[in-house]
Amino acid sequence: MKRRRKSKCVKITVIEFLTVAALIILAAVGHNIAMNQMYSTEYKNLVELHSSAYDVDASLVFAIIRCESGFDPEAKSSAGARGLMQLTEETFYDVRKMLDDGEEITYEAHWNDPDINIKYGTKYISFLIKYYNGDKVAALAAYNAGLGNVNGWLGADKRLDFGEIEFTETEDYVKKVLESQKNYTKLLK
Repeated sequence: MKRRRKSKCVKITVIEFLTVAALIILAAVGHNIAMNQMYSTEYKNLVELHSSAYDVDASLVFAIIRCESGFDPEAKSSAGARGLMQLTEETFYDVRKMLDDGEEITYEAHWNDPDINIKYGTKYISFLIKYYNGDKVAALAAYNAGLGNVNGWLGADKRLDFGEIEFTETEDYVKKVLESQKNYTKLLK
């Protein structure tokens, strides 16, 4: 009789183990599905192409697109920024000068072209990261609020801390992009 009880206990333990294992697998699969739903990788080929060309982490470019436009190439802001990476006309033409590739691309005709918008937005964030010596907080703040504002906020050490960002909207934006980048880094592995 002892043998039967032992066997019964072992069977229950195996069933419990399999149930727990199945729940863990379902949770992991569900989490991955949720992450894929929340963190789009639409335009992946373009993001990888331009992030590689301008030495920017693809996860950062995806995070900027997610926070700026929600992957809507027709997005327009009240400040006049447009497209996936929400470029203003002034920024668009500044980047076109930086690229100096001889292309006669106009803002009006190309702001909503995913390839051009991602190319120009990625080049711009690359420029800002270099301009601020790798300080991503300063670069993202400038992407959102402009170089002039950020240059006025910089401390003596030429680095920008969250407490030095004078616009709540900009501070929230930087935090949101950096958090999205962390999630994209996990997702893209």
